[in-house]
Amino acid sequence: SDFIATLTKNKPAWWIARYVKGSFSYAEGLVYPAATANIVPYFEIPKWWKRIVAYDYGLVDKSAFIFGAVDELANLLYIYKEIITDNKNIEDLAKLYHEGVADIPSGGMICAPIIDPKSGPKRDYDKKTLSDHFLEYNIAFQPGDINVDARIFRLNTYFVSGRIKIMDNCPYLIKELSDYKFKADENAENGLQDRPEDKNNHAINALEWIVMKLPADPKNLVGGIYSSSGRRLDAQAAIRRDLNKSYAIDIFREKEEDADTNEGFYGINNVW
Repeated sequence: SDFIATLTKNKPAWWIARYVKGSFSYAEGLVYPAATANIVPYFEIPKWWKRIVAYDYGLVDKSAFIFGAVDELANLLYIYKEIITDNKNIEDLAKLYHEGVADIPSGGMICAPIIDPKSGPKRDYDKKTLSDHFLEYNIAFQPGDINVDARIFRLNTYFVSGRIKIMDNCPYLIKELSDYKFKADENAENGLQDRPEDKNNHAINALEWIVMKLPADPKNLVGGIYSSSGRRLDAQAAIRRDLNKSYAIDIFREKEEDADTNEGFYGINNVW
């Protein structure tokens, strides 16, 4: 009569729910439970969609290049390509990157490609970094965001709001998302720690860095390019272009009137 009471004595709630009551609501522990609901068939993306690329390196572990494209009209981020490899040197990795971005037109990138922030110098004597090595092959990476909690919240926001779609030609990323879980902890009330297991997440890390470079609110994908702080980049560029045009007429008029000294031209240029 006391079988259940004896069995569950000093056991946490998640353990009782899973092993006694047959509930798996506590057992899943997935970091991105809504990810699999956002998988779509592959299609060829339009050339004018802006692209964003991130890379998480590995030596024995996998290296993962993840490619995203923004459909501004539909307000969606599509992950349309992955390149997964291991045991490659810098030259081979650079070749894979250049092959992966070969279809991106000039000016088609939202920002510089992103890499693990740990690839930069950690101490003063670390003069040569992984990013420096890639520079020798004409790849200028920028560091991704290091805060894991912020990355998880941002990417989950994208998944839950349906503003990100992963094409089914990215099986490695999909597999990682399906298996990525929080650490088990029998002493915790729900049987889980707040931190995910730090393994089999190279493609996921790259995906997190991508969404961290896009707007915090996915609806701001419409109509422009934004920095991680939410500042509209293309609008500022448009203002500068318009101002440049308005000054251009005066600049060349001044230059024509004072061709000997060019004082008018350089004076206005310095003000601008």
